[in-house]
Amino acid sequence: MDRQRVLKEAQQIASKYSFWMVSGNISHLYGYIHKTNDQKYELEIKFPEQFPQIPPHLIYDDDILNLLSEPNLEGLEQWSPESSVLSVLDELYIKIQNKLNPPIHMEDKNEEEIEEYITPDLNKYPPEEEIESSTFTPTGDELFYNEPTGPSESPTQPQSHPHPQPQPQPQDYGEHEFIIPENAVTSPEELFIDTDSESLEGTTELALIQQEYAYDEKGDKPTHIIVYLTITLTRTFLIDIDFSNYPQKPNIIFPNEVKAIIGDPYTNLQTLTSWDNTKNPHIIDILHELETKLFSLKTVEEQLRNISQEFQFEPDPSSLTRIKVHLLTYGFDEYVIHIDLEPYPNPPSIDISAELREILNRPVKELSSIQNWVPKESEPIDVIRELAWLVDKNSRINFELELLKQHYQNISYDALTDTLRVDMKGKMKTEDLTFEFKIELPRDYPMSIPKVSVINEFDLETHEKSKEDLHASFDDFFDEWTPYSYLVDLFNLISKKIFEVSVVACVICHQIDCPTCSLKIAGSDEDACHIACPSCDRVYHKHCWDQTIKSFGKCGFCLKVPPPEMIP
Repeated sequence: MDRQRVLKEAQQIASKYSFWMVSGNISHLYGYIHKTNDQKYELEIKFPEQFPQIPPHLIYDDDILNLLSEPNLEGLEQWSPESSVLSVLDELYIKIQNKLNPPIHMEDKNEEEIEEYITPDLNKYPPEEEIESSTFTPTGDELFYNEPTGPSESPTQPQSHPHPQPQPQPQDYGEHEFIIPENAVTSPEELFIDTDSESLEGTTELALIQQEYAYDEKGDKPTHIIVYLTITLTRTFLIDIDFSNYPQKPNIIFPNEVKAIIGDPYTNLQTLTSWDNTKNPHIIDILHELETKLFSLKTVEEQLRNISQEFQFEPDPSSLTRIKVHLLTYGFDEYVIHIDLEPYPNPPSIDISAELREILNRPVKELSSIQNWVPKESEPIDVIRELAWLVDKNSRINFELELLKQHYQNISYDALTDTLRVDMKGKMKTEDLTFEFKIELPRDYPMSIPKVSVINEFDLETHEKSKEDLHASFDDFFDEWTPYSYLVDLFNLISKKIFEVSVVACVICHQIDCPTCSLKIAGSDEDACHIACPSCDRVYHKHCWDQTIKSFGKCGFCLKVPPPEMIP
């Protein structure tokens, strides 16, 4: 639909007949084409989407249908894109007038026929002397009139004309001869502007703006207006527009808030930078582009509302999209993150301090929420949540690392993989043995328990048995894990367990201390009661070995006879 054409047609119609828009829709008009003392002849005009290629659709009320049946209008039957809707209505107006006031055709009568009438002929015109002066009214109620011929003569004076005066021809309402009121009829709701005050181009621009935006006139010129551009429930911008010199580029005053969002409108709005007077661009296109750019503010406010439900932040007075988010983390330390939502729906711009960057141990651009960002699906609050979690988690981990380093030396932490490695030593068969522990911290640590494993590969079966015993101790510890548990407690437990499993008990008495001499099975030669079977390497207290060989003559585990030098 050519809305410019529809608007011009509507203005032309409203200048002659009483019509107005239905529900603010310029393509649907309602009004009446003729009015008498007791009724109005009303109709609706609907402009189809294909207008002006196809004619408008006229919907007549019952009064028109009763008067004309279904009017056959040549203007509609012979419609072309160059046709005028006003001419169609003019044709309908003529048909209604002719039907309401049909022409009266009088047959000429001679004098003899007239004298034969006994009763007066009401259709006969009286002599000229008896006609009173009258005033012509253009309403269509008086179709005939005579020019006065001079002063009236006395009614008793003899008639000077023996024959009746010639009758005037009846007025025929042919095409383009109907009577139009002297004053143009405008819409009752003033939906169309009086085109006599300004150029048609200027009023057309104003009417286009009126259809979509609320505005107030500023000063005496109707082409100098204040447009209310409502973006959100709390954001309405007042745009001062003066297009008195249209089609020259309009003079527009933008609020500072608008400039803060989109920069200089005269350089950032395509409709202004490419304005061409010869092409009659439309003022409303500037508002459309500006509204599109400002509409991102509505989305930004929604994102800020989501952030405010979880985090404390302060708006930046110099920008509508920048905020300072406060993170209160482990140990009640507070950190500030500067975030700019202007790039949304792309990832926000984030600025953090050097201290916070050291805590995160990774660049902001490597955050998983940014790496996996999906435009129009991901939200800035996802990035803030990850930052808050990383700050909280790493603060907790740094605190725990300080505790661990006070007790253990060989500790390393990989922040990218959240993996902690600790080396602890124990004794196996009087030999030093290093246990290598790998602790994998979950993403939501300390809410979830870490995963601890011994990564050594032992050759001896006894060492593997000790490894299994250590894993069993981990399970016991994690059964009672809470977010207030600490890794240092876990490693204290591991240290005790290593001592238990690394010192092998006697295969006969299953004790570490000898029941005969009370010395331990492991230690220096002077302080230990220790011997091992040369066949199976099982460890005995020396006193338990001697008693077993004396009784059985064989190893109590592998049942092999020891060499002579080991027989007591």
